[in-house]
Amino acid sequence: MSRRNIHINGRFLVQPVSGVQRYAREVLGALDQRLAQEPQLAARLGPLPVWYPAGAELVAPPDWRVLKSAPLAGRTGHAWEQMTLGLRARKGTLVSLCGSGPLLCRDQVLVIHDANIWAFPDAFPKSYRLFHKTMRPLLARRVRQLATVSRFSAGELGRCLGVPAERFDVIYNSAEHMVTAAGDAAVLSRHGLKAGGYLFAAGNQSPNKNIARLIDALAQLDDVAMPLVVAGGFAPGVAQAGIAASDRVRLLGRVSDAELQSLYSNAAAFLWPSLYEGFGIPPLEAMTLGTAVLSSNSTAMPEVLGDAVEYFDPEDAGDIARSLRSFLARSPAERQTLARAGKLRAEQYSWAASADRLLGHIL
Repeated sequence: MSRRNIHINGRFLVQPVSGVQRYAREVLGALDQRLAQEPQLAARLGPLPVWYPAGAELVAPPDWRVLKSAPLAGRTGHAWEQMTLGLRARKGTLVSLCGSGPLLCRDQVLVIHDANIWAFPDAFPKSYRLFHKTMRPLLARRVRQLATVSRFSAGELGRCLGVPAERFDVIYNSAEHMVTAAGDAAVLSRHGLKAGGYLFAAGNQSPNKNIARLIDALAQLDDVAMPLVVAGGFAPGVAQAGIAASDRVRLLGRVSDAELQSLYSNAAAFLWPSLYEGFGIPPLEAMTLGTAVLSSNSTAMPEVLGDAVEYFDPEDAGDIARSLRSFLARSPAERQTLARAGKLRAEQYSWAASADRLLGHIL
């Protein structure tokens, strides 16, 4: 049996875990689990090195059984990806799951998650915008297979990159990782919170996440005693919104998965005011854990969340306030009905199904 020459771009292994890094870790984790259960398939694929820059520290090293984290000595940063990794993988099939990859590798499966740098250019440094606005159209025309995380993103990326939207396969996110995450119930007492007694939002301080307008909406509800709790730190290379804490707004910064699990599970509701998302994992995480969600009606959110959430216009603080007031007026039974609908919707997404779809492009 001839083995494939497959390489995986593991630059994400040395980066803080955010949306795209989570995607790569979970898809590869599901792929690893399948290959561990099917040794003949694993043998057919051959070694599956996940290359990362030698000398860099791994962030949360994955516990894979078949895939192998592999240091690759050479340059650093973008030069490592373009030259060091490109030269190593150019005669094989390369899998790049986080929006960038080496131009040297034509036989490449490339996942680009969204068109944020075109939709919100001011949120990114000029150097970042210039690099990715130059590289992504070149990559889109060169690589064998393009993929993204929603039909909405396929349309946006096709328009921005100048390629047909049909060139993008859709390999969705999931939120199953939240089911297996061990909760940290002590996070509530550490921050003076009571189960069911706070509203929760998650997202970094990028203007795109729209947390400032959510705070403005809360200020319109003088009769709401629940604090708004926001988890999420600063995003490297992204402009910050300058959000400030107050008596009614508690900023927790970056939290662990264990803390996040408990914060989702014990919230009265999860609020998602984002202006632009290629997919939007956090509301799906909340829905997976049985928490009712109030969400922005923009971009990919109706596609991903369906009719299992209460929507609002994220550009209208008054409409966000209306949605909050409407939700808080519901009876406990009505809130539970919304939460159950969300949980059923979230069950439609699976990391295993996404890994299988990726595998179809590798074989």
